[in-house]
Amino acid sequence: MQDIKAIIPAKEKWCSIVWQVNDWCNFRCSYCNEWNWAGRNKNEEPDEIATIVDTLERIIDQYQAKGYRYFKLFLSGGEPTFWKGLIPVVNTFREKVEWPGSCVGINTNFSKSLDWWKAHHHLFEDIVATYHPEFSKEKQYIEKYQFLQDKKNYLCSRVMMQKENFQQCIDFSEKLKSQCKNYIIEYAPVYDEMKPSSEPYHYEEQWHIDWLKNNSFEQQQKIPVKKQKNYSYARMWLEDNTIVPIRTNDIIVYEKNFFKGWYCNIHESLHIHPNGNITQASCGVGPIVGNIKRGEFDQTSTEGVWCPKNHCHCAADFNISKSRPEYVNEIR
Repeated sequence: MQDIKAIIPAKEKWCSIVWQVNDWCNFRCSYCNEWNWAGRNKNEEPDEIATIVDTLERIIDQYQAKGYRYFKLFLSGGEPTFWKGLIPVVNTFREKVEWPGSCVGINTNFSKSLDWWKAHHHLFEDIVATYHPEFSKEKQYIEKYQFLQDKKNYLCSRVMMQKENFQQCIDFSEKLKSQCKNYIIEYAPVYDEMKPSSEPYHYEEQWHIDWLKNNSFEQQQKIPVKKQKNYSYARMWLEDNTIVPIRTNDIIVYEKNFFKGWYCNIHESLHIHPNGNITQASCGVGPIVGNIKRGEFDQTSTEGVWCPKNHCHCAADFNISKSRPEYVNEIR
């Protein structure tokens, strides 16, 4: 993969809201830190949910007043499909923002029943269904994928390539490909303990590294041309001056997520944490601009930052417009 000069927007002015709605999960994956599943912030009390919905409306109002037309809401956890506030939050978002052009996405372990997905899939344009080799039930997973495969703008099977179960992950993906007519598969290097400061696993076996690089995201797609849609909100400006849709997994696999010293428009993205804190981006560089559980939000800054972090750990943050110093005027 070529070096990147800049990440640039693919749409008119848009805002990304990445939201860890809770920190409870029904899986207990060995590579996942307990603060992602222990349930210290379930955020399920009726008064909490009412305040959360009201604050979400004010967030959208503030960004719309600044000229933002489109919004992408991406929900994760914990496991968001078990959160009691999921339906009212998504319904409120869908009523407030401009369509077409906006988007609701969800990152899920896909453990909810097929009946649940039949009843609620219409809430989401994009679904990232993660496969976890220690807990996912392959037969049920594939049945749900088959049901959704031609109903979504973007449906991706994100296979968590745990080094101890690497071959199992490959075998599962082959089953999925053989049993589904449409598929997108992303082979995700597993981060050490899945925490913000973590580094990706350094796979001891060379064949693991080689396999990941030889089986990139774009090689594992089978989608009819008429079904393909522009689901990317960002583009990569590459060293040879070509501009292509962003491929977040390739950025990780080929270690292109080292943006220290780049100029980053972190105000384009909000990260809502399980404790309710709202920050610019998820990296911790931006300030806290509110708390959705307490009804607080005041986003006044539209300034970017010169990135001080060694590497960018969150795929959602890759989509924020950013550039090397010599190209900063292209994104300001």
